[in-house]
Amino acid sequence: MRKYRIFHDALLILLILFISSACSHTAVKKVPEVTTTIDNSSPKTELRFISSWGGVDSKAESLKNVLNQFVKDNPDINVINESLFGEDFLPKIKTDFASGNDPDVFGLWPGSDINALVKANKVADLTSLLDNNPAWKQSFNPDMWDYTTQNNRIYGLPVEVIFECMFINRDLFTKYSIPVPQDFEGLKSAVLRFRAHAVVPIAFNTYSEGTYLYQNLVAVIGGKEDTEYPFSEGNVKPCYVTAMRYVKELYDMGAFPQDCFTMTNNERNILFKEKKAAMIIQGSWFIGDFEADDDTIDIIPVPYIKGYKGPEGAMVYGLGGGSFHMSAAAEDDPVKLDASIRLLRKLTSSETAAMFASETGMISNVNIDSYNIHYRDLTIKGKKMLEESKLLVGPADSFVDRSSWETDISAQFPYFLAGKTSAADVWSKAIEHGIIP
Repeated sequence: MRKYRIFHDALLILLILFISSACSHTAVKKVPEVTTTIDNSSPKTELRFISSWGGVDSKAESLKNVLNQFVKDNPDINVINESLFGEDFLPKIKTDFASGNDPDVFGLWPGSDINALVKANKVADLTSLLDNNPAWKQSFNPDMWDYTTQNNRIYGLPVEVIFECMFINRDLFTKYSIPVPQDFEGLKSAVLRFRAHAVVPIAFNTYSEGTYLYQNLVAVIGGKEDTEYPFSEGNVKPCYVTAMRYVKELYDMGAFPQDCFTMTNNERNILFKEKKAAMIIQGSWFIGDFEADDDTIDIIPVPYIKGYKGPEGAMVYGLGGGSFHMSAAAEDDPVKLDASIRLLRKLTSSETAAMFASETGMISNVNIDSYNIHYRDLTIKGKKMLEESKLLVGPADSFVDRSSWETDISAQFPYFLAGKTSAADVWSKAIEHGIIP
């Protein structure tokens, strides 16, 4: 009996040792599996990207697809897309830079804002990078480098060519037998006739995008030189004051929505898209908001005003938000520098430009001749309008301090249109507040 107990105890001890050994062996085997899965030794490089191609923008979905594919092709990089639409974008990117929360790669149109960031050493100089990669540099139309160059140094990659014009709901003109306007007198006639049919003549608001109407009137009144060089001896050129008076003439005729002072940019766009407004002044990027086969929408040059410098067919033209930059902060970090360059290459590749051209109607500044792009009819017509235009003028808000433009010009339009201040006073105060860049 005692021998049996000893034998039983021995077996029990052996069994315990065997189980312990097995458990110990299993635990040792699992640790490297977990470590391999997490891969803490190779964390992803995180890039922050921001542009105006967010929200309800026509390029927002295409941009998401481009960034998703980039992350898939570059598993060591993660991109946080902070792009915003309309009036939300500019305050966000300016606040980020001012607070030291600089994005790594960003899209921003030419003008006072990017100029200020370059002056503050916030933007990476891309000149040497492009010179060392001649094939990449040669993929861009060289005519547009001037827009992204300062002091002979390149700070941006120009992808998106834009123009501004008048979009019309041609079906409404046909329905009410109203002639499409070519000059300002024709525009006023159309305003009165649409009002008689309870149709809003012009979708307009007093946010910065709403001032496209004003900017285009500045161009057709002042021509290229006075528009692009707004100031002389500390005073604004007369075309900027005169154009405001023409906007007020339209307002007094009832050309705009009743709630134009509070209407957002998106609400203004929807008013036109839902056929509740006959006309809107918008940019070429607006083409992407419509179905490719929508033949009820048409584009025309902004009606000219007789007796001024701008000829019939004058158009506002330049680069849009698809001008891509790298921050100096990203350049200072070797890991982020490499990742940012890869992202810039993706955003400016012929493949990406061709996709945007096909899906959104974008006019590409990147050579995509090898792609058989089936352009939308509106894009084809817009390109023809540019080719036939006798005068191409830069956007007025690119030649002033943009922050002052928004607070001292756009935001003052309700007071001016309501007769509480004059155009001269608006500009006088804007100059006092620093609108001269």
